[in-house]
Amino acid sequence: MKKTIYALILATGCCTIAQAQISKGGLPLSLISTEPAISNQVFTPVYAKTPDLKRLKQEDNKVSRSKPGAYHAGVLAPVDMAFPASGTMVTLSDGRKVWRAQMNMGDVPSMVLYYDHFKLPQGVKFFVSNSNGKQLLGAYTAENNNEDGLFANQEVQGGIVNFELDIDKGVNTDDISWHLNQAGVMYYPSVDLQRYAGNEDIGTAAKPTDDPLAGRSSVCEINAICPEGQSYPQQRKATMRIVMPLGGGYVGFCTGTLINTTKGDCTPYVLTATHCEDNNSKTNTPYSQWIFYFNFEAPDCAGNTVAPNNQTLTGAQFVARADYNPNSASILGDFLLVKLNNKVPATFGAYFAGWNRASSLPSPSTYINFHHPSGDMKKLAITNTIAGNGTFNQWSVPGTHWAVMFNTGGNEEGSSGSGLFDVNGRLVGDLSGGSDNQSCDADTNKLGDQAILGQDAVYSKLSRNWEYPEGNGVQNAQLKPWLDPTNTGAMTTNTIEAAATCSSPTTGISKSAELDNAVNIFPNPVVNGTLRMRANLDKATDLSVTIYDITGARKAVYTVAAHNGEYTFDLSSYANGAYLVAISNGTATTSRKIVVSH
Repeated sequence: MKKTIYALILATGCCTIAQAQISKGGLPLSLISTEPAISNQVFTPVYAKTPDLKRLKQEDNKVSRSKPGAYHAGVLAPVDMAFPASGTMVTLSDGRKVWRAQMNMGDVPSMVLYYDHFKLPQGVKFFVSNSNGKQLLGAYTAENNNEDGLFANQEVQGGIVNFELDIDKGVNTDDISWHLNQAGVMYYPSVDLQRYAGNEDIGTAAKPTDDPLAGRSSVCEINAICPEGQSYPQQRKATMRIVMPLGGGYVGFCTGTLINTTKGDCTPYVLTATHCEDNNSKTNTPYSQWIFYFNFEAPDCAGNTVAPNNQTLTGAQFVARADYNPNSASILGDFLLVKLNNKVPATFGAYFAGWNRASSLPSPSTYINFHHPSGDMKKLAITNTIAGNGTFNQWSVPGTHWAVMFNTGGNEEGSSGSGLFDVNGRLVGDLSGGSDNQSCDADTNKLGDQAILGQDAVYSKLSRNWEYPEGNGVQNAQLKPWLDPTNTGAMTTNTIEAAATCSSPTTGISKSAELDNAVNIFPNPVVNGTLRMRANLDKATDLSVTIYDITGARKAVYTVAAHNGEYTFDLSSYANGAYLVAISNGTATTSRKIVVSH
């Protein structure tokens, strides 16, 4: 949502085919193999030119706020890394190969990685990690291949990135196509990534960034998990953050909603704002590198715990949109419907939002909005009044938008495209924008001009966009053919759960094997009294870690809230000798033998 002046009239008066980026989890061979070929492997970093983020941010701030668009959070920088030339490859004793490489962009906060060639054959696993290895993404496999050969990795902390391809014996390496051509260097990085910085154990307090705006929304925003939103948990789980490369060489944020159809067949449609894609494109290519973040939200109301950041899908196909003129701030219809490149995994716990296409709505009544302001963790805003005569940056066509004045929370840049839900939890419109120079409290809102809470807003009407008048009956310029594919004429649909209705098929890999591949303990032997466990799970999971001595007596039991990270156990009081460490997630167990040697 760009802070653009629009016409807002309230009842009380006038105011201003492919695969998804599903990370399989597991650990790369470089972390679990003890072979000398791995420990002796050397690779030379590929250096990329560091962009002048301070200057580029200042220049962007002067121009990007003049018209609606995605929230600019970074710039695209050229990179040239290719397999196998940019790294080194070693062969293990069992015939498997390990290719490793490193890219160095210099002193930058974080990067989103974009590939113009990406094709992995069966038997190849791809991992990405930050400089210190605390942040680990992957494994990505042949299931992540896209027909157009494009791919993107979610945001990685810091300016140094490590890459690893683990290649099974017998795989023809000539079949691997891998080329990194751009990095989205973020001058407003996601604040949750700070936990991966530095040399402290993972989970320690994050160091504050020197930029008070970095990855943060207004201090007056309200976390989506807070009591005000507890009556709408399904709608919260239908809302996602979207990260996309933009025209002009920028990286931006918007918000989208997973939306149901009258068939209820789990077609993974996402509704956002047409002004989020600034080239008015109606082909699939620009959307192939969009990254959709699910459950990017604080698990507690105070926001003291960082959001999980690895439930992401990459890539979508164009479905329908209202025409967008990037040279004009005037918008009649502000809808963009895309289809994710694969079904949503059951582990994401997502919902497909129901909708209400009524042309008139009750007021007073409760309306709630979930959104990602400034690309931040998911927030909420609530209003009790709505008017049907709002417009956005134009006055010639009345009543294109629902107009609201929030009494709880508000919107910001990055909230664009987020859904407004009625009292029954049905989507009625998506966010176009709000007016300039709003603030929840001038004394407490210290984050500056780019984090001002917008307390009035207009939402492009689902009812008007259903058969968008300016679309001239073209199917990809209206919502009806896609959201009501069998022409039922329904006025509403209900929200459905992805896991219960449209779970992806299982892979056939045993649960024990999945857990075994996803955890590792080290060092072995334990010589300093500290045992470490590295985990890369496909979702947050409580692990039970039990340590037994050589007689089978249980020494200790730990419960670890694990996901992606490193966890430590104090064995300083243990006598020298052999022990067994059993790790269970409730449905599967894996075990390791260790030796304590003080």
